[in-house]
Amino acid sequence: MIKNGEDKSSGLGFGGGDESSSSWKPKNRGNAFTLIELLVVIAIIAILAALLLPALSQAKEKARALSCMSQLKQLTLGWLMYAGDNDGRLAPDGDQIAQPTSLTDPRILPGGEYFQWCPGLMNAYNVYATNYIQAGAIYPYVNTINVYHCPADDSFFKYGPVTYPHVRSYSMNCFLSPIMLPTSHSWTSVGAHGIRNFFKDTDFRQPGPSMTYVFIDENGYSINDSFFVSDPLQVFVTHAPGGYWEDIPSTRHGKASGISFADGHSEIKRWRDGVIQNWTKSTGQVNADPSSDDSAWLAQRATTFTP
Repeated sequence: MIKNGEDKSSGLGFGGGDESSSSWKPKNRGNAFTLIELLVVIAIIAILAALLLPALSQAKEKARALSCMSQLKQLTLGWLMYAGDNDGRLAPDGDQIAQPTSLTDPRILPGGEYFQWCPGLMNAYNVYATNYIQAGAIYPYVNTINVYHCPADDSFFKYGPVTYPHVRSYSMNCFLSPIMLPTSHSWTSVGAHGIRNFFKDTDFRQPGPSMTYVFIDENGYSINDSFFVSDPLQVFVTHAPGGYWEDIPSTRHGKASGISFADGHSEIKRWRDGVIQNWTKSTGQVNADPSSDDSAWLAQRATTFTP
């Protein structure tokens, strides 16, 4: 109860009250950051971020390479299942000559002369690019479009002012059941130096399934048909030392690309050939780097060869 004449504010430290009885006290700021300390903390965070970013980038690259290997393995298992359902006959493989004129071309249907593992060209715009993948011989076994595209592949083609990403990154060894047409290249036939084609899953006696590649991750500037050429006759017999390239492997996984083999395994192959390290031209025969054996390595895993 407040008596008459008492100052109501005296207990709150205002007016004529005793300042020593005030409940307000200045806060202790002795634990606050100074500007210099704050700048030091920011600098340390920036240094740690600079150290961690390359590691994170490498982790991302490794993850994409592992994903590429997984996708190649899936395609190869689909290729093997196709053979298993067709009395051991391998899925046909078509070069640029054996390509349909449209999605309704009856030649790409099962039993047609252009029926193949994956029809369609990647070096020209086509609104039906994904539909061609779905028309492929192994699509019933690997029926996810994304599996045909390497996660690190950012290549594209231009159509007017617009760019369109490639929907397929992988091509098949040209000696695996090539479509034989009268106008086909002569080197796809059984011929000199022990070079041969493989048409059945029992044909891999030499060099053996684990030493015969099936799918390869192809350079975005090189990819056209789904038929990858690595010809040992041209590499070892008729061309310059070091061999030559007609189709170019990609180097999108840290100067390396994915590759799978007829026994079902896949791996990341690092390339040392300086010619293909920064390849930005369209496909076409080019002499390989004579200081590297990359072209010979791949050709030896494409078919049988007797020098």
